[in-house]
Amino acid sequence: MKILDRYVTASFIKNYLLSFMILVGLYVVLDMLFNFDDLMAVQTRGGYSGIETVWPLLRTLGDYYFYQIFLFFVQLSGIIPIVAAAFTLMRMSRQNELSAILSAGVPLLRLAWPIIAAAIVLNALLMVDQELVIPQMIPKLTRSHNEAGQASGSSFQIHSMQDENRSLLLAAKYVPDPEKPFMQEITIIRRNEEFMPVAQITAERADWEPRVNGGQWKLTRAKIVTGLEPGGKTTIRDYTEPYKGSITPEEVGLYRSGAFVNLLSTERINQLLDRPLSYGSAQLLRVKHARFTQPLMNIILLLLAIPCVLTREPGKLKRAAMKCLLLSGLGLGSIFLCTMLGGKSPKPEWANQWPAAMAFVPIVIFGPLAVFLLDRVES
Repeated sequence: MKILDRYVTASFIKNYLLSFMILVGLYVVLDMLFNFDDLMAVQTRGGYSGIETVWPLLRTLGDYYFYQIFLFFVQLSGIIPIVAAAFTLMRMSRQNELSAILSAGVPLLRLAWPIIAAAIVLNALLMVDQELVIPQMIPKLTRSHNEAGQASGSSFQIHSMQDENRSLLLAAKYVPDPEKPFMQEITIIRRNEEFMPVAQITAERADWEPRVNGGQWKLTRAKIVTGLEPGGKTTIRDYTEPYKGSITPEEVGLYRSGAFVNLLSTERINQLLDRPLSYGSAQLLRVKHARFTQPLMNIILLLLAIPCVLTREPGKLKRAAMKCLLLSGLGLGSIFLCTMLGGKSPKPEWANQWPAAMAFVPIVIFGPLAVFLLDRVES
């Protein structure tokens, strides 16, 4: 049995690597085709023309898609083992290897265990990618296609963000520098419990200092106007203290794009959720629960696919492949639908429970179905 297990495991891993290269490569090519005009912006930025464009363009594409591959792997992590397992078992069936194994007294389901065990181990790569690799690449991954080749995404304006003290932050320009992000021409409006303005702070620049007091913004040439409440006496003076509100570069990223939360580690998501009035808490909860259920759902999808293609009759492979494609498509579609619904609670009082419920819906539906199909395998 050890020889058979090694043989099946080796075949599955080879097909896993092949599926990874094919699916990720196809993803990269399609993304490149649909966004080729934006990627060609390197030609106008560098002033290149003709054949001179080729090398800068290739260098830009390599710089952009090298980092995007790690994100593509997260999105394809459920499909890759399905394709690898299907190729492995269908090849063995077509070459009548399954018939020989059955004649030796080995049940078909026993043949699937090395594939399931290898998939569980390889599934750990997903957690390493999400928790350790991607969070270190956030400045590179937040770039748009026409920003390929740059160190980070372009600057943008902050219209209004609220911190845990009810203060509002506005900035004419925010620069997401990977080393030291900063803001220019900022205004901080302090408000009381009735949300009425009581003071206003203005500064020419604010630099992020992550290692000071748990993170703060150092203000440059700042002034504060107090006494803005009705009947108050207005005064203006220099302001030398840093801004220590809950607004961090991560929350600014959430302010710009809800997809930014997918790049944060679970530890960082929990830290943001622990803050009162954390920006984008619904999306934070959605991603937090999806991080837990995604590896489980990847294994369930594999368990759905294996009974479909685990047959010793080569004449049934076409029908088996169609059944595998249908069930896998339904499973992936349910994950996508529940992920989208998880960030939109129908009632405010369900805000904390709704994302968790939506994350577990695909498991509740397809988990028992996978067990049922495995039990019906003819061996």
